[in-house]
Amino acid sequence: MMMFLVSFIASFIFFNIFFVIAQIKKNNGLADMAWGLGFVVVSISTLIYQGTYQLHQLIITGLVLLWGLRLFLFIGLRNWNKPEDFRYVNMRKKWGKHQKIKAYMIVFMLQMSFMYVISLPIQFANFQPITLDLPQYLLIGLGTMLWIYGFFFEAVGDAQLKKFKSDPKNKGKIMDQGLWKYTRHPNYYGEAVMWWAIFIISLSPYSLLSFLGVVGPIFITYLLIFVSGVPLLEKKYADNSLYQAYANKTSMFIPRLPKK
Repeated sequence: MMMFLVSFIASFIFFNIFFVIAQIKKNNGLADMAWGLGFVVVSISTLIYQGTYQLHQLIITGLVLLWGLRLFLFIGLRNWNKPEDFRYVNMRKKWGKHQKIKAYMIVFMLQMSFMYVISLPIQFANFQPITLDLPQYLLIGLGTMLWIYGFFFEAVGDAQLKKFKSDPKNKGKIMDQGLWKYTRHPNYYGEAVMWWAIFIISLSPYSLLSFLGVVGPIFITYLLIFVSGVPLLEKKYADNSLYQAYANKTSMFIPRLPKK
């Protein structure tokens, strides 16, 4: 239990620091910056606490580090000096009084709780040193290849959308090229795939504890498809005829060829 307490304390301190920064900047959208970096904090704190540094632990920590830092820099460079995201502006309008307390509990502490649950495969892997055999190496290899596939969808999808939006000629248009031709949310799809890949790698110790980590990828996939990812953007463009035409021919989540 002490090992899980270590990761919780590290996460709690980290998100409190970001809450203070967000209040100084008057931008609760900075919680999005904390999201990816929070997983890095969990990975490094659990790895150092366990102190075994075996292959499956180093690979998971390295992959999470790569993903978390990329997301932190991508969102940070985009949001640091920009107005608060529309989602958090709408929250402020609904909250009325005691906005700082509500921001602390509803945005930062809730996000920390979600992150902690999703990061369970990381914690289970880093807390379980093992002696690897051939099937375990294959499991690690399979998970790593799947993670690269997911990372490609998230990183390339983000880059393609950023390039599209940076061109003034595309103002008012809907991105439907590149990976966005096959799924309306390639970045969210890629993120879900990466967490399933991390779970597969975390299974290498062959323990019941490792299998319990399935709650992590299930939870993040549910959030992305039904709560905080896809639904918010779909609602934003609900009255946009161009987007609805795009939606009629393009898969919402899992990539496929567009309908004719």
